[in-house]
Amino acid sequence: MSEENKESSSRRRQSRQKPGDLVFVACLLIGLGVGIALNQVAVAVLIGLGVGFLGLAIISLRNKA
Repeated sequence: MSEENKESSSRRRQSRQKPGDLVFVACLLIGLGVGIALNQVAVAVLIGLGVGFLGLAIISLRNKA
């Protein structure tokens, strides 16, 4: 395998998103949207952050089992 192919393959592996990462980001963005709608951005973002961390942990534990 040439050096270019190795680098390209390495970049593709690094750029793939894990499902838990996507859940985390989605929860954060949903919290931001709800916060803007309710005029309570900080509170809703923190709630979204907490839910995102819980989702990330649940998916991580499920994938290990």
